[in-house]
Amino acid sequence: MSNCLFVLIDPALDGATNMARDEHLLYSSRFVPAALRVYAWSPPTISLGYFQRFADVGALPADVRDLAVVRRTTGGGAILHDREITYCLVVSDALPIAREAPIALYRLIHERWRKVLHAGGVAAELAADHLPLPTPRTGPFFCFEKPGRTDLVMGGGKLLGSAQRRIPGRVLQHGSLLLEQRFTSHPGVPAGASEQKRIEAWIQQFADGVAADLNLARQDAGWASDELVDIDARRARYVGEEWNRLR
Repeated sequence: MSNCLFVLIDPALDGATNMARDEHLLYSSRFVPAALRVYAWSPPTISLGYFQRFADVGALPADVRDLAVVRRTTGGGAILHDREITYCLVVSDALPIAREAPIALYRLIHERWRKVLHAGGVAAELAADHLPLPTPRTGPFFCFEKPGRTDLVMGGGKLLGSAQRRIPGRVLQHGSLLLEQRFTSHPGVPAGASEQKRIEAWIQQFADGVAADLNLARQDAGWASDELVDIDARRARYVGEEWNRLR
């Protein structure tokens, strides 16, 4: 086993491809003990939590009702992915934090983002401990409507939230940092970042910081051809109505 955090920085991709790439990382035998993927979305997409009802999309306000929709394998509320930084971290149980309670990994990653944002002049804070923990099945339709414990907040509004999926020996955690809002019905509080150089600097600082937090060496990586074949096969599920209209 290496002592590396494998870092993959992807361009903006559609929702089905993004979810397929995250899923591939969860089951990959190459990216061990940990992999961090950072990416964006195009076109704007609503990701439903695993337990949410597809029919609820039809009740959304008109400005977001017809956006692309994909269902995640993680629980929690829906997220409107548009102008944001999305990350996916997968860790194996060779790392102690993967064997701890879920809140430990939430805190580690959200605290790392807090430090990155503070260094960039954004005064975000971890949500208060008296708030409830994120839950996979309950809460408002949109994840960013209401902060929970460990979320990143600013002025009482939610700036960053995450969700997890666990399988034997592996944990996947992915989440979204809101940069800007161009839809009136997009909930949350944005970091107010639009300059690409600034965003890219945050991503690099975040990846370096996560590697340090996990006591791993950063190793930049890319996708091998056989991995892209597997991702394409997994993508077929995420574009299908059977999956997206599961509930």
